[in-house]
Amino acid sequence: MARDHKRLGDLLLDHKLIAQADLDEAVAEQRRTGQLLGAVLVRLGRVSEQQLLECLRDQLGLQLVDLDAVAVDEQALSHIKEDVAKKYGALPLEVEGRSTLVVAMADPMNVAALEDLRFHCGMFIRPVLASATQVADAIERAYHLDSSVNEVLQNIIHDENEIELNTINEDEQAEAIDELVKESEGRPIVRLTNWLLHRAVEERASDIHIEPQDHELVVRMRVDGLRHEMQRLPKWTQGAIVSRIKVLSNLDIAEKRQPQDGRLVVEIEGHRVDMRVSTLPITNGEKVVIRVVDQRRNQVELAELGFLPDDLTRFKRYLERPQGIILVTGPTGSGKSTLLYSALRFIQHETKNIVTVEDPVEYQIRGINQVQVDEKGKKTFPNALRAILRQDPDVIMIGEIRDTETARIAFRASVTGHLVLSTVHTNDASSAVTRLIDLGLEPYMVASSLMCVVSMRLVRTLCPRCRESYEAAASNLNRLGANAGTDGQITLHRGRGCPHCHQSGYHGRTGIFEVLEVDETVRGLIVQHAPDSAIRHAAVEAGMRGIGEDGLKKVMDGLTTLEEVTRVVYLAEEGVRVCPGCQAVLTREFDYCPGCGDFVGDHCEGCKRRLSPQWEFCPGCGRTTRARPAPVALPAAGATPRRRATRAPRAAEPERKAS
Repeated sequence: MARDHKRLGDLLLDHKLIAQADLDEAVAEQRRTGQLLGAVLVRLGRVSEQQLLECLRDQLGLQLVDLDAVAVDEQALSHIKEDVAKKYGALPLEVEGRSTLVVAMADPMNVAALEDLRFHCGMFIRPVLASATQVADAIERAYHLDSSVNEVLQNIIHDENEIELNTINEDEQAEAIDELVKESEGRPIVRLTNWLLHRAVEERASDIHIEPQDHELVVRMRVDGLRHEMQRLPKWTQGAIVSRIKVLSNLDIAEKRQPQDGRLVVEIEGHRVDMRVSTLPITNGEKVVIRVVDQRRNQVELAELGFLPDDLTRFKRYLERPQGIILVTGPTGSGKSTLLYSALRFIQHETKNIVTVEDPVEYQIRGINQVQVDEKGKKTFPNALRAILRQDPDVIMIGEIRDTETARIAFRASVTGHLVLSTVHTNDASSAVTRLIDLGLEPYMVASSLMCVVSMRLVRTLCPRCRESYEAAASNLNRLGANAGTDGQITLHRGRGCPHCHQSGYHGRTGIFEVLEVDETVRGLIVQHAPDSAIRHAAVEAGMRGIGEDGLKKVMDGLTTLEEVTRVVYLAEEGVRVCPGCQAVLTREFDYCPGCGDFVGDHCEGCKRRLSPQWEFCPGCGRTTRARPAPVALPAAGATPRRRATRAPRAAEPERKAS
């Protein structure tokens, strides 16, 4: 508070903001009207409101706040009644600890007001500075939130039917109920929150991010893997929206300093939508992230995931086996859970007892027994798996192999007559094998139980309504790490942008995959503790299509773009290339195209020795590496592949290095 307890008029005189005559005039007007001295001086034009606040801030050492950019805590409002707040021009902002109330005041030197506020709330008062105009407006807005939010609703919502939303009470067997909190029925903040949730589902969002900023509340949603801004709201709506979401997801409204997790199930347009809520205290308030799990949108069949026909056939063949373990790998949000659920629906039959253990249960499938892990209740993955093995299962799905104990139980189950499906977090399929050994599994157990590993990513697909073809230089493939072997033209596709895809050019997503089959060669390498590079090389030799190769194949087919594939996969690391003869997508291990026989390797044209890109001359025959015959230009996409009458002689092929 004030260091020398000077009155406001004396402070203004000391700072030479007003003259003595101005002060005398203002004092006389104050006695006549009963207004605060500062308000009188501002009304008479003797000093600006900003000058008045800066003078008080410098003299009193108080914080100056902008109430248009501050979220008011509803809990703080409950400590001071509206008439008392209006009487003293004081707005409660937040509760600090358990005994201090932060109050925004235009006249923080009013000792009588401070004492009266302390008496009414029974707490210590910590005043902060704010303009009288903002305090008056904020009091009206905070204590009459409904009318204030109505103004926001009128600006962003034009269709009343858009915000109809029923909450589902799972304790009553997931039957829809009319209201969750009766006292909140019909309030504008409920309509605003419902509109945000409804809009996210309508736009196919997977996540909703409610992010408090310095002066506003930004709502973003993640659609097809990328975040987009949905709405910018006034800062003062922050507390009400966060509180409403906490009420819906059964979280503690008063707890603002600790992260919280909850769950919300709603019914929108007749179908169930599961939403998982997570709060995180940050510098500007509480950030809320809502994961949207639309049960209707996530029921995808295996054939719709994006597998190429040969990979799909191999994967289905392993799903039909009675025992063994199948792993799916990839980063968070790469579609692993969707693939596993599609696999479960593919093998689901009344003769099979299918049990899953997950944290949490992503999608509910009728006819499948799903167990949710509860760490607090000591229902961990290992404990749940031990119990499941006593339930006579045929197929077990484990949400994620996280630790050694879970891995050992899963692999033991796979060798005792059970089909096990699970996920691990690795960059590619071959790394999953070494990851299991790093967890403590014996190599012989991994080699005997593991059947195949599927690595996957999700890429956005081109919008079908604005998709168009264009001619591009084949050097674009080289620039992005995919060697085209030519400087000719190539036909690619892109999205022009339209209202259907919100001008992004993309609509929906598909998967790109690599399916590693654990054959006898790979098993031998696993037992020998071979590195993942050797396992990958052996798998490619056996016919595995790398994930970069799979993505580039979808680019050539016009499903997606090069930029989208390189966003999720580093093509240079994959070493994919395009045959200049028939435009087939090949891996770096190929020296000749298996489709047309054209030479595609990085070798000397004279002695066929493998070359490094930085070499100017071949160390085998001395021939310059820059004077190569002009390559054949790439044909347009969709052209009939050219077949050679005879394949290149086997004698000319370079010797392969031992793995």
